[in-house]
Amino acid sequence: MKKIGSILLFILLLSACAPVIVGGALVTAVNVVHDRRSSGQVMDDGVITVSVKNEIRKSLQDDSRIKVKTYNGVVLLAGEVKSQQDKILAEDAAAIKEGVMKVVNELKLVDEVSLLARRTKDKYISSKAKASLFNIDVKGFDPTRVSITTANHEVFLMGLVTREEAHSVVERIRRLKHVERVVKIFEYID
Repeated sequence: MKKIGSILLFILLLSACAPVIVGGALVTAVNVVHDRRSSGQVMDDGVITVSVKNEIRKSLQDDSRIKVKTYNGVVLLAGEVKSQQDKILAEDAAAIKEGVMKVVNELKLVDEVSLLARRTKDKYISSKAKASLFNIDVKGFDPTRVSITTANHEVFLMGLVTREEAHSVVERIRRLKHVERVVKIFEYID
């Protein structure tokens, strides 16, 4: 009887996961249509991000404030660490992964990792920044092609863009309330 119950539980759990898996694939497919990267590169970047996060978790005791983002083989490390050694270990963890072309280490040294309020403000800034891109009037510009990461009121921009698109994006975001710094990690297609 226990075996049948286990099988039924497994089937129910599996069927509950199906919409999540299918939904995730649908979102990824929609993003790939708009992305200037190949679908293979989009998938590779996702794998690199997960792999780097796992490596950082193994290398550092406290990785709670490190954001990892990969775009076209370029890995961004943003957030806070408590020591120079942790900053170096995080960069090394990213640099050793297959497919990584470059590591941009924007980790800040701090005595204490920021509290939830500051992290919430960063999420708010990212949301405002993403929404503001829909107001950019540049021919052929698609706001979904710009990846935005915010840490410590600093906004990091990644993507394959034209110089005109990059300029418009930076001008729009740098004027947003609470943004202290904008960092371009763009690759230019012109």
